Amino acid sequence: MIAAVHALLGATLARLCDTRTQAALIGGASHALADMLPHRDLDLPEEGFLLAGALTLICTIKGADSREFAGALGAVLPDLENLVGRVRGVPDEKLLLPTHRHLHGPKTRNYLPQLALAGLGLVILFLPDAGREDYPRRGTSSR
Repeated sequence: MIAAVHALLGATLARLCDTRTQAALIGGASHALADMLPHRDLDLPEEGFLLAGALTLICTIKGADSREFAGALGAVLPDLENLVGRVRGVPDEKLLLPTHRHLHGPKTRNYLPQLALAGLGLVILFLPDAGREDYPRRGTSSR
């Protein structure tokens, strides 16, 4: 799965959480589930560029101390294993995480499912979170 898609999915699911810790954990769980779907991976330069863009966007929109950013980080953290494995030439069969090894989804040439997932994540990320008590409402005073 493209790392930026993992980040957007983790940020989206984090909106269901009450704390950043819960968000990071649900992000990690979302990583495992997304890895089991059929997907196409990118080369390292493209992965890094897209991931940096996704994390910057999430941080800019929601803030570095937000549940969404914690969920995004939790969702991409497992891919550090992939990064180290690629750089050191470790075959997938030798990776530690089950979804990077034998539970990994089939490789495909199609990007459309991942793009659809990323697009949905972006739409949800931009939705207001006005239903939560701890959500700061813009344009209102505390008087």
